[in-house]
This record gives sequence, C-alpha cells and structure tokens, in this order.
Amino acid sequence: MLAKTSWNIFQKIGFRFFFIYVLLYVFPFPLDAFKYLQESVVSFLSDNVWGNLIPFMGDVFFDLELPSERPITGSGDTTYDYVHLFSCVFIAVLGTIIWSIIDRNRKNYTELLRLFVVYVAYYVLFSMFVYGFYKIIPLQFPSPSLGRLIQPYGSSSPMGIAWTFMGASKAYTIFSGFAELIAGVLLLFRRTRTLGGLVAFGVMLNVFMMNMCYDIPIKTYSFHLLFFAAFIFMQDRKRLFAVFFTKATTTARSFPKYFKEPKLNIAAVVLKVVILGHFLHTTLGDSLEANAMYGPNTPKPPMYGIYDIQLFEKNKDTIPMLITDDTLWRRIVFQRENFFSVYYMNDRGTWLAMKLDTVAKTIEATNRRDSTDVYNFKYTLKDSILTLNGTHLNDTLLIKAKQYDLKKFKLINRDFRWINEFPYNR
Repeated sequence: MLAKTSWNIFQKIGFRFFFIYVLLYVFPFPLDAFKYLQESVVSFLSDNVWGNLIPFMGDVFFDLELPSERPITGSGDTTYDYVHLFSCVFIAVLGTIIWSIIDRNRKNYTELLRLFVVYVAYYVLFSMFVYGFYKIIPLQFPSPSLGRLIQPYGSSSPMGIAWTFMGASKAYTIFSGFAELIAGVLLLFRRTRTLGGLVAFGVMLNVFMMNMCYDIPIKTYSFHLLFFAAFIFMQDRKRLFAVFFTKATTTARSFPKYFKEPKLNIAAVVLKVVILGHFLHTTLGDSLEANAMYGPNTPKPPMYGIYDIQLFEKNKDTIPMLITDDTLWRRIVFQRENFFSVYYMNDRGTWLAMKLDTVAKTIEATNRRDSTDVYNFKYTLKDSILTLNGTHLNDTLLIKAKQYDLKKFKLINRDFRWINEFPYNR
C-alpha cells in the first residue's frame, strides 16, 4: 500500500518545507474568502502577525523601514511583498528543522499530502474563479479608454500596451476568462484534478510570461499560482510520463475515501459544498457588483467624448495655439462621472475633479493636488462644439472645443472579417 511506503530523507524534508511555506504564503485562505471574517480573523492576523513581523524582518536583514500595513498601490511586487516572501522562506526553514527533529521517525506524509493537495487546489481554483469572472465580465481589461486612444503610441508603457491589447478584443478577453474558469471547475473534483492542474498551468504560464515580459507587477503572485498548478498535476507525474513518453500500460487510479469513518466523509462532502458554493457566490457576486458600478455597460457621463480645443481666450486675449506652449490646453476628455482630463500641448495629461450641474449648465473643476486651484465654467454643447465660459483664479476664460468623432479610431471600430484580401496592418 502507498500509505506504508517509506519516503527518503529528501522527500520528507522537502515536503515539510513546502507545507510550511505554502501555509505561510496562502493562509488565512479560505477564511479571507468570507467577508464577515475579514474584519476579525483576517485583520487580526494581518495587523498583529505580519504587521509586526515584516517590518522587523525588513529592519534586521535589509535595513529597510517598512510600514506595519501592506501599501495599497495596485502592485503585488512591492518591497513589502518581497520581504514577506523572504519571511515565509526564513520561517519555513526554521520550521522544517524543528519538525524534522521532532518527527524524524515518521515514514511518510501520504495522508497529509492528500489533504494538502486539496487545500492547494482550492486556493488555485478560487483564484481562477476570481480572474475568470473578471474577464468573462470584461472588468480586468476594459475597452481602451479615451485617454489611451489619444496617447502617443511610443509613450505607452509595456503594461499599458498589454492592457490595451487585451481590452481591444472583448472576445479574446472573454475566451481567456473561460479558460481560467474551466481550469477552476476541473480542480473541483478528484477525478479531473490532474487535468485541472494541467489546464491551470498552461493558463498561468501565459499569464506569468505576460507579467514578466510586459512588466506587469503581479509577477510573484502569478508565479505561485503557476507553481501550485504544477504541484497539483505532478501528483500524477508517473502516469502522465507513461502516457506521453512510453508504451507502458498504466493502472487505473483509485480514489479512496479521506476518512475511515463514514460520518466524517459525509461531513467533508457537506463542508466542500458549503465552501465551494460560497466561493462561487463570492467571486460571481463581486464581479456582478463591480460590473454594475463601473462595467462596460454602465451609463456614460454627460458630454462623454474627446474635445479638441480650437479657441482659448484669457482675459479676452486670444492665446495662439502653439505646439511649443506646454502650459496651454490642447484637449479635454470627459469619460468619468466625477472628473475630466485635460491634455496639454506636450500631451501631458492631468485630472480635474468635477462637479457638474446639467440643469444650471455649470462645471466646477478642482485640481486634485491643490484645492485652491479652481475653475468655474458655464457650458454649452451644440453641434459638437463645447463652449466653456468662466473664471480661473483671477482670470476670465473662454474655451471652444470641437468634439472628435470616435468612429475614426480604428482600434475600437475595426470589425471582424472572415475574408481579407490584404492584411489590415495599420
């Protein structure tokens, strides 16, 4: 029997290290998937354990002064994150040494490995559900914004190019989301878990390479998902090798119960249904909620569009529209409800917080970095001409801008064609 097989010293030490490391990296999953536990259990662990340990490790080993809370920057590859990984490795090494001394006579960890594979599989499938639904409902990669459409191509960052590439094709984004969702579904069941690991590995390999090659700061997280997927399907490595590379026959895999007591197995099934049902409810529910807030079908704000400035008067003096004047407005972009963007002659852009009154036809715009820097306008929009008449500090302003025809953008208006006599490479 497999349970009586003795592992060699390297297998036992390797398992102990990997087991501790994964728990440190993944925990408090799955508790953090339950919103009502986030304020109690999850916050306690973050604030009182990692919140103290990571700054300590950063100070002792790297002479770094780190905050007690993980910075919310949108990046998963911050200095804080790398010190966290180092801390996981450091503790795992110490834990492995202690565990190896205390439990040195154990022959194997076969039963613990079976449960551990389930835990890792659930973590991967939850991530596949989250990112899958956020692609099927195009939220992670929305259509290119108006600001992106007028940005000089060479000024785009590699990450910006990747986001535009994905967002430009809703169909491809949805396809990639279904690939992740299918991987997650296959990981639900023991009989399809190896296939699920293979599919998840293929999906995450592409994601990881995009993150690496386009400087997308989710490198460490995507690598862990890639590695965990490999760990899952490698449990069947001998059978996979025999099928693909040899002519040897393989025996059918058995799927014994996890526990000897029938009641415990029934309880495990009930717990599985509850957890997976909650995973589905949480991931799909959050996606639908986000879609209602800022999804592709949410109503566009008034005056939505790009406006090229044709006249700029300051204190009744007409300002020449010189391309060399970096202080002069060139375009105005309305895309969001509570702010608009201004682009200068050098294509530098800035956001202005906006209070729009569509009844009184007024706009109050405030510089986000300086609350005293305020514009007050009366506006009219007629025959695609936007007129802004108002004040800025002690100056009077008159601005006239023509609305750009968005149908001219090939990136968002080029239709799919089955037949192409010539490549449409523009």
